[in-house]
Amino acid sequence: MKTVHLVQHTHWDREWYFTENDSKAVLYYFMDDLLQRLEDDNTLGPFVLDGQTVVIEDYLSVAPHQETRLRQLIEQGRIVIGPWYTQSDFLVVGAESITRNLLLGQADCQRFGDAMPVGYVPDSFGQSAQLPMFLQQFAIDHAVIWRGWSEHNVPFSEFSWQAADGSKVTTAVLPWGYGCAKWLPDSPSAGLTALQPILEKQTRFSLTENVLLPNGNDQSPFEYRVPQMLDQLNQQQDEYRFVRSSFSQFFQALENTNVTLPIYQGELLSPKYMRIHRGIFSTRVDIKQLNARLEQTLSQHLEPLLAVNWRLGLPYPQYAVDNIWREAMKSHAHDSIGGCNSDRVNAMVKNRLESGLEMAHQLIDLNMKMLAEGITAQLDGKKIIIFNARPHISAGLVELTIFTPEQDFRVVDSAGNECRWQIIEEGRQDMSIIVQELSNSTETTWYRKCRLLLEVADIPACGYQTLYLQEGVRAECDQQVESVVKLENPWLMLEADKQGILTLTDKRNQQTYHHVLQLVDGGDAGDNYNYSPPFNDWLINSDDFLTSVTGQQGVLQCSLTLNWQMAVPEDLEARNARRANSELEITMTITLAHSDTWFDVAISVNNTVRDHRLQVLLPTNVQQHIHFADQPFGLIERQNMPPEMAVWQDEQWTEAPVALYPMQSQVMMYDEKRGLCVLTEGLREYQIPENMQDVMAVTLLRSVGWLGQANMPYRPGRASGMVLPSPDSQIQGVHHFKLSLLAMNNGADSAFWRDVERARGNLHAWLETGWSRFRTNPHGRVFPPHFSVLSWDTELHFSTLKKAQHSDALVVRAWNPTARTVEHGKITANGEVTAVTLAETALQTHQEWVQTCAPATCVIHSGGEKTC
Repeated sequence: MKTVHLVQHTHWDREWYFTENDSKAVLYYFMDDLLQRLEDDNTLGPFVLDGQTVVIEDYLSVAPHQETRLRQLIEQGRIVIGPWYTQSDFLVVGAESITRNLLLGQADCQRFGDAMPVGYVPDSFGQSAQLPMFLQQFAIDHAVIWRGWSEHNVPFSEFSWQAADGSKVTTAVLPWGYGCAKWLPDSPSAGLTALQPILEKQTRFSLTENVLLPNGNDQSPFEYRVPQMLDQLNQQQDEYRFVRSSFSQFFQALENTNVTLPIYQGELLSPKYMRIHRGIFSTRVDIKQLNARLEQTLSQHLEPLLAVNWRLGLPYPQYAVDNIWREAMKSHAHDSIGGCNSDRVNAMVKNRLESGLEMAHQLIDLNMKMLAEGITAQLDGKKIIIFNARPHISAGLVELTIFTPEQDFRVVDSAGNECRWQIIEEGRQDMSIIVQELSNSTETTWYRKCRLLLEVADIPACGYQTLYLQEGVRAECDQQVESVVKLENPWLMLEADKQGILTLTDKRNQQTYHHVLQLVDGGDAGDNYNYSPPFNDWLINSDDFLTSVTGQQGVLQCSLTLNWQMAVPEDLEARNARRANSELEITMTITLAHSDTWFDVAISVNNTVRDHRLQVLLPTNVQQHIHFADQPFGLIERQNMPPEMAVWQDEQWTEAPVALYPMQSQVMMYDEKRGLCVLTEGLREYQIPENMQDVMAVTLLRSVGWLGQANMPYRPGRASGMVLPSPDSQIQGVHHFKLSLLAMNNGADSAFWRDVERARGNLHAWLETGWSRFRTNPHGRVFPPHFSVLSWDTELHFSTLKKAQHSDALVVRAWNPTARTVEHGKITANGEVTAVTLAETALQTHQEWVQTCAPATCVIHSGGEKTC
C-alpha cells in the first residue's frame, strides 16, 4: 500500500499579471479564512505558507491586529513558514541576494516561531546546481522542487542532490507541480475519481511507497474539507493510505525506508514536463541590469564602506540596509525578476530597484562625506578618498568626476607625488543644479565637468587612501591625445578594418581571433517568457553598416569608437517580407588600458524597432564540446549542444532545451592553446548557436510585445502566463551595455583568475568639495588619512564585507571561482577571526582549503590583532 502524504499549501505570487496591491487585498481575505478554519478545527494543519515570510509581512501590513492569532498558529506548528524571505528565481539573481534571502527569512521565522527546515522551491524557472550548498550552509538538509527535473537527469523523483563542493540535500521533486491536486471535490467517490489519474502520475517516478500530494494552488483558498474526504477514502479502498502530513514528515518517512537514494550533481534545466522559460534571462534587460547594479552597489560598495566607517566609530544603519535588501528581494521572485509580468507590474519592479539604488547612493554619499570630514588634510587641496572594498592592497585605474572653475589642476598622493590621469569626457556644468546655495542665484555659474581616469596604487585592503586635488596648478603628466587606428599594449592588439570587422591578437601566445564583437540582429517571435525565432528568420549582422571609426591614445588608455546604422526590419511583418525599413543606431567604444590584459567594451543602442533580438558574438575557434559560465558562488561546466535537443520533439517536451543559458556575469570557452572569456555588467544570458558551436553569443536585448503567446517554434502548444499585450517589453529607447573581453593564453590558470577579479573592479573614488544637498552636524571624530580594517592573503574572489547580522562583529566573504580547490589564505585583522557559514554560525573546523563552487566566510570580533 502506498502512503500518500497530503501537504496543504498555497502558492502566493505577490505580483504577476496582477499587482502587489491586488495580491494584498486577496491575502487579507485568504488569511482571515485560513486562521478561522484552523482555529475552528484543531485537526486541520499543518498548512505551508509557501515557504516565504514576505507573505506574513504583506498580511500584517493590511491586518496588523491579527498578529497574535497568526503567531499562535505558527508556534503550534499548524502554519508552517520560511525558510525564505521571498521565492526568488535562483538562476537570475546574485549569490549575495540568495544568501540574504535566507538570512532575513530565517530572522523573520525566529520572530514568529521555527522555520520549515526544507528548502522549498516550488516555481523557480530552473534549479541552480548551487542550491544544495546554500541550504546546507543554513543547516537545511532537505529540498522540494518543481521545474527543471526529468528522468534524463535522475530516474527517480527522490534523490540526493550534491553541489560541487560536496554539500548534499535529500530532494523530492513535484513532477507535475505544486498544483497537481488542486480543487479536489468534497465527496469520497468524486475524490477517488479525481485522484486516480493524479496519483498514477505522482507515483510514476517514486522510489518508495511514499508519495507527496500537494493540495493548493496560486492564491487559492484553503481546501479545508479535503483532509476529511481523504480520511473517508481510507475506509473505502486499500490501494492508498492518506495521511495529513508535511514536507518534513514525508522526508522522515522516506528516511525510515532505508532506501539508498541515487546521487545527482548539477543544475536542473530540463523542460520536459514543465517549461523553465529560457527567455527570462534576457526579458526586460533594463530590469536585469538595474538589479545587478543594485546587488553590486549594496554588497561591494555600500556595505564595505559602512563596515569601515563603523570600525572608525560611525553608526551602521543596519535596518536601512536590510530594508533595501528586502525591497530588492520583492523584485526577485520568479515572475518579478523574470520580467514575465504585465507592464504595470514591471514598472513597479523597476521602481523598487531604482528606489533601492537611490537610497544606497545617498548612504554612500553621506558616509563618504563623514569619512572625509574626519580626515585632517596633510596637503593643500580638496581631499579625494579612494576606497578599496577588496581584502588586499589594490592598484589600478578608477573613475572620478570633478567640477572645477580652473583650466589647470593636478592630483597628488599624501607624499606630494603626482598621480597620472586622463580626461575621458569633458563638458560644462551649471553648478546651481549641484550646489544648493546657488540654486536661487540670478546668474548661472559654469564649471568644467571632467570625467577622469585616475591611476592609483597601494590602496589599503578593505580601507581607503587620501589623495588631493590641487586646482590652478598645471599637471606634469602628459595630457596629449593622439589619433590611432588600433589598440595595442604589451599583451594585446585589436584592429578594425574598413567595415569595422575586429581582429584580436593575443601577443602572449600569438593567437588571433577574427570577427570578435560582431553584432547580429534577428527576429523574436516569442513573449516575455521565451525567446523564439520566427519560423523563417532573417539574421542581419553589423558588417556592412559602419558609418565611422575613430581612435585615440592617452597616457593611461587607448580607445576605438565604432558607429553603425544597421538597416533592419521594424517588426516581424517586415522581417518576414525581408524589408529593412528601419535602423538601429549603435555605438561601441572599446578601451585598452596600457597596464591591463583585457578590453572594456561599452555599447549603446537606440532601440527603435520591435520583435527582435540583438546579440554580440565572440568566435573562439575552440574545438571543444563544453564551455564554462559562472553561477552563484561558483563555476559550472555546460555542453555546447544539449543532447536532449535530439529527442525533445519526439518525446513532446514542453519547451526546446536549446543552448540558451543563464550566467551571473561570465562565460568562457577555451582549450590548451586559446580561448575567450567575457565578463558582463547585468547581462545574464548567452547562447551557443546550434550552427556555430565555437561561438559565444551574449544577448544585449530582446524586444517582445506580449506577456504570453501560443504555438511558438521553441515552445509549442498553449501560451504561458496570460495572453496580454506588453508593449513596454519592446524596451524602446537608448540602452547602454558594458562588458569586458579577456583572451586566455594559458587556460584558466591563477593569472587569468587574478585578471578576472581585477577586471570586475572594486575601487571607488570620491571628491570632497564642501558642497552637499544635505547638511549634517560635525561628528567630531578624527580619522587617519589611510586605514585598513583587514587583509586577506587569498586567491579567492571578494564577495562582501559587512556588519554581522546579529552581533557587533564584521563579516568578510570570498568564494572560489575556479574548478579546483584553493587555499583559504590568511586573514590579518584587529580582532578574533572565526570561520562561519553563510548563516553566520561558527564552523567546527578551521578551513585550510576552499572547495570549488564554495564560499568562505569569516567573522571578526574586535580586539587585539590576530590572524586566521
